[in-house]
Parts: sequence; structure tokens; C-alpha cells
Amino acid sequence: MLRLLKIDLLKHKSYKAFIILVSMYFVSLGIVTASGMEVLKWLSSLGANFDVDIMRVPLYHFPDIWHNLAYVSTFFKFILAIVIIISITNEYSFKTVRQNILDGFDRKDFLTSKVLMIGLLSLAATVFLILICLTTGLIYTPTEDLRFILKDTEFIFGFFLETFTYLLFALLIGTLVQRSGLAIGLLFLYTLILEPMLTFNLPNELDAIVPYFPIRAMNEVVRIPFLKYAFMEIRDYLSIESVITILAYGALFIYLTYKLLRTKDLQ
Repeated sequence: MLRLLKIDLLKHKSYKAFIILVSMYFVSLGIVTASGMEVLKWLSSLGANFDVDIMRVPLYHFPDIWHNLAYVSTFFKFILAIVIIISITNEYSFKTVRQNILDGFDRKDFLTSKVLMIGLLSLAATVFLILICLTTGLIYTPTEDLRFILKDTEFIFGFFLETFTYLLFALLIGTLVQRSGLAIGLLFLYTLILEPMLTFNLPNELDAIVPYFPIRAMNEVVRIPFLKYAFMEIRDYLSIESVITILAYGALFIYLTYKLLRTKDLQ
């Protein structure tokens, strides 16, 4: 398996778009998540009215920081999804899929290399998020609250699952369409418009199935945490049901991608 991952990494060394987008992901993720409190303080100094004392809101305190930054970080998965789409569509554009098969790879090996790459990117993003949480948490958390440093770290696992599954979804779309621009457009169209419109317009009798649509299921893993600061009820834990659902979707995306690889023309 490590050999397959190494081969896939070697392919991406010559993809400038891959390097630029991955760098953009980590830079933007780091800037936005690490500087949030300073931005709020700056806005407050300019006269912005938040109705609360920003310094008293424990956005960057342990244990809240794990949930808060995990939720914010999930929005950046779109950048990595573009990386995956470019990766798989380039394989078809440059005919490296066909060449790999001729060189002795079977389709399962090819898919495994892509899934391993997705796993590596998701893991790297997760480790990076952990470092940001630890660093900023230690800066802003009062000394007496440091005993909560490891509480609620389960949301980091939720972030990993959501990122990994969404990238598998991007892989499926890229394999289906095989053209980067069209695949990226389709991914964003389904994520931001088609599924939200479909779930919104379902009859009331079908409301029970709304949480099981793919994008909605991913969003259910790490729910918005900030409503608690307005004294509203939130789900402050990972739901076993949401984890099982997203794992099932991950397995489904891999299976469907494999079926496409087996049936599509590689010429």
C-alpha cells in the first residue's frame, strides 16, 4: 500500500495546481482559524457592537476550541475537493490511468492509491488543525481551565471523517465526469444548490430522511457550536448515528468509484 501511495505522490510532484491548491488550503485554514479572536477584537476596537464582551466568550478556550475550530475548518474542505478532482481528471487527460493498467496495475490498485492520497490529505489537515487548536488554546485559555485541554477532542475525529468522506465524494464525481471544470462545477452545484433545494422542498412526511442525504449527513457530524453562546441548545457531542451514516457513505463512494473504473473506457 505504501508503494501505491508513493507512486501517486510522485505523479503530483509535477502538478503545479496540486501544490498551489494544497498550499492555499493550509495557509487559508491557518490564517482564518488562528486569527479569529484577534479579528473580533479588532472589529470591537473599531466600534462593532457584539452585545457581549468578546474577551469573555470562550471561543478559543479549552474545551470549546476543539468543537469551534473543527466546525469552521470543515468549510475549507472545498479546496481539497478541487485538488482531488484535478488529480483524478488529469489521470484521464494525460492517459496515466491507461498507462498504469498497461504497466501492471489493476483498477483496484489505482483506486487504492487515490483513496490513500485522500487519507493522507485528510490526516495532514487533521494534524494541522490539532496544532492550531493546541497553540491558540494555550494562548487564550486561562490557566485554571487547562485541565480541560483534552475534553471534546472527539470533534477532531469528526472533522477528519467529514473531510475524508467529502473528498471521496469528489473522487467519485471526478471519475464520473472526467473533466476538471465540469466536475468542479457539478460538485459545487450539488453541494450548494441541488441538495439544499431538494431537501427544502421535500414534503413534511419525508422530513425524517433529510439527515440521510449525503451532504447533509456530512454536515451532521460536526454541527454548528456557536449558538450556545446565545444560550441556545446545541448537540455538543458526536452522534454515533451520524458517524455510522458517514462511514456508510464513504464505503458507498469507494464502491461506486470502483464500478465506474471497471466500466468506463480508459482509452
